[in-house]
Amino acid sequence: MLAALLIAAVLDFGMGLLLISVSGFILQGVGNTGPMMPEAVFFVLMIALCLGLPAATWFLRRRLAPLAVLAIAYSPLIVAGLVLLAGPMFA
Repeated sequence: MLAALLIAAVLDFGMGLLLISVSGFILQGVGNTGPMMPEAVFFVLMIALCLGLPAATWFLRRRLAPLAVLAIAYSPLIVAGLVLLAGPMFA
């Protein structure tokens, strides 16, 4: 389980850094020049989850069941996969 948590932490941090690096292209000054879009709120929430959940799972791994900890650790990746699958339907 420790290896799976380490892999999840690396993937979550990597996805969080990727989201931060492309945020200027995606948000395009939403908070500064225009109204707040629901997509921007979801985008910022995903950045917070990608950077916060790996630390939370390391603290909760002794208190929760192993499957629950793995589900929490991999939840940003699962949400990203679902958004990618649902994306072409709403484009």
